[in-house]
Parts: sequence; structure tokens; C-alpha cells
Amino acid sequence: MMYTNGFVASLKVDGKFLRDKNGIVELPFNSEYSLYLKNLETRKAIVKVSIDDKDVLSGNSLVINSNSYIDLEGFLVGNICKNKFKFIELTKEIEDYRGYKPEDSLIRIEVRYEKLRPVTQEIDYCISYPYWGWRQPIKYEIKTLSCGSVGNVQSVSCTNNNAQVYNLDANNDVGITVKGSEINAQFSSAYVNELEENSQVIILKLKGYKDNNIKVEKLVTTKDKIVCVTCGNKNNYESNYCSKCGTFLEK
Repeated sequence: MMYTNGFVASLKVDGKFLRDKNGIVELPFNSEYSLYLKNLETRKAIVKVSIDDKDVLSGNSLVINSNSYIDLEGFLVGNICKNKFKFIELTKEIEDYRGYKPEDSLIRIEVRYEKLRPVTQEIDYCISYPYWGWRQPIKYEIKTLSCGSVGNVQSVSCTNNNAQVYNLDANNDVGITVKGSEINAQFSSAYVNELEENSQVIILKLKGYKDNNIKVEKLVTTKDKIVCVTCGNKNNYESNYCSKCGTFLEK
């Protein structure tokens, strides 16, 4: 699960959150997955998503309200998701036909927030003048920040209701995302206020092979534990050694 500046992005399979290692997610080939996108900010987030260097939203953007999330299940066509995301192996036959891109297996999530604009608030209070024995009301302006209506940008918002960029080795890319099972997830139009100039980017990399060149056969979720082969102790997945007997944990 990746987090940056109030925004969370994670992969889900069958409703379960997958564990990532510094943005790298190990996923068995032929798995269908969805993207969990959550806005923890107090203003709307506008999100663009590309996979394998391809815009999967057909030129639209997702609007995610404050403290809300979207499960993006697949490719958006107009305002409907018609096919799930499916991760397959980039075989030699496929590469010979479609070619190879350095961005294959990369999921790029770009986030922009609505602008904050100053709002003036007047507060009345009095100052005492002890030598003259009278009090005079004085007005002061206190400026605070909140989301304001400045302009409108048309985007797409789901009805169901952060930037670290990792330099990843593209030579290890052996999988691509294609259209999977048919679905019919409806989206609707939404409006947002003027956006900040700067955006933030989260990048996730999908891998169908482990570092030892063995194919990934099992999903690793955020709830999984590693059982020590020596003493049977259950350890957190981030651990490299058993917390009870010190045995090296093979993942």
C-alpha cells in the first residue's frame, strides 16, 4: 500500500489488499486485479491512471471526494468500466507482435488537489482603556484557508463511494495488463474547483517472477504472516528473521 501526501493507492485481488515492497507488487500471471484509491485530504482529489504507458480512463479523470475512495476495477470506456484489469505474461510471441515498452508492468497514478484559497473572517472584540474608563470595539480580520469555488473542471466521479517515484529496473518487466472479464461499472460526471498547478505521482510495478526467477504462484496479502520452518512462530511479513528463534525467513 503506497501513501503520499494524503493519498493512498493499493492493489486488490478478490477483495484482498496485496502487500508491496517499495512499490513492487508480486502478482501471479492471469490474475484480475483492481486499484484501490483513497483520498485522505479535506478537499477533492483529481486522479489520472495509466498502465503500461496507456491511459486506462479514456481521457477522463477520477474525482475522489474528501476521505473517500474508489475501487477502479478496469478500463473505462466513456463512463462505463467494461473489462477488468488482467495481468498476463509478456511472452516472446506477444512481444514479437506488440513490441516491448520500458513502461510495461508499471502503474502510474497522478494526483492533483483542489486549490486552497484564503477566506476572510471578521471577529469583533473590545479593548479596555483603563485611564479613560471606556471600551472601544475594534474589528480585526483573521485569514484562514479553506477550499473555495473559483472555477469548474469537468471530470468523472465514481458512484460507489501523495509523491514518491521509484526508479525501477525496466529489464525485469515480464508482464502486461490486458482486458479481462466483462463488467459493467457505471460512473457519473462531477465538477471540481480550480486545481493546484503541481501534481503528485505514485508508481506501482507488477512482477510475475520473484527475484530468484521463480514464478509467483501465491498472492501475498497485507494480513499474511510468515511461519518459521524451525519453531513454527508466525512473523510479520516485513521481518527477515524469526522473532522467536532467529531463523532466516524465506518468502
